[in-house]
Amino acid sequence: MTKDLSGLTAIVTGAGAGPEAAPSIGDAIARLLGRAGATVALLDIDEKAAEKTAVLMKEDGARGIPIHADVTDEVACREAVGKVMSDCGRIDILVNNVAIGQGTSPTQIVEADWDRAMAVNVKSVLFMCKHVIPEMSAGGSIVNLSTTAIETPSASTAYGATKAAVEAITYEVAMQHGPDGIRCNNVRPGEVWSAMIERGCPTPEAAEAKREQRKARTALLSESSSWDVAEAVLFLASPAARFITGQTIAVDGGAALLRPDPNWREDRCYWKATSQS
Repeated sequence: MTKDLSGLTAIVTGAGAGPEAAPSIGDAIARLLGRAGATVALLDIDEKAAEKTAVLMKEDGARGIPIHADVTDEVACREAVGKVMSDCGRIDILVNNVAIGQGTSPTQIVEADWDRAMAVNVKSVLFMCKHVIPEMSAGGSIVNLSTTAIETPSASTAYGATKAAVEAITYEVAMQHGPDGIRCNNVRPGEVWSAMIERGCPTPEAAEAKREQRKARTALLSESSSWDVAEAVLFLASPAARFITGQTIAVDGGAALLRPDPNWREDRCYWKATSQS
């Protein structure tokens, strides 16, 4: 089967490109789907970031449609879907990528951070599925981004918990809408060097140490990037995965094979609570 997406329309949330050297996962996914022939709606709360991805896609000969949207808000999700339908007339692929990483331990987390993580990481997935699915026809594919931190905790309580909720939504969608010909799967990045990880490091030296640490925790002893995650998403979104639904692909270089990590306490988490209560 082919990974050709010519004539199809995709939506990617959190698709904006940032200033970091490493591409964001959403940016890489959008660009790879575009290279495969899809028209890609680029949803992001940062309009300039979405426009940057659209420019990069144009350089690849692909079409990206930047759409400003706060996908934590159901009305914004509905309106964004309406814009895509008005412009493209169809939606074949939905990639729920947007997420924020809230670290700290269960005893340190504050309510505001927990609520924000739930809104960005969970509500966005639920509301985008709610409004996209009625517009999808048989053959539609939804890919939700999760994390290996669900099975191998990484001192990021809210992040792991919210991504577990995302996977629960995935299985419900796969079961309830399979008869409609709509597939839904998870991709779990792990030990991937992305813009979000780079952004969380306070200095270049801290970033380099973090990169080496993450590489050493994989069975392949090699570094991964956002492009590796994008390749898995492209596969699941494409006709090549036509008989795959309700499944999870981990993109972690075999890191799960080496866990639990006895040195997990040495994994410096730079995410801090935004407020104290």
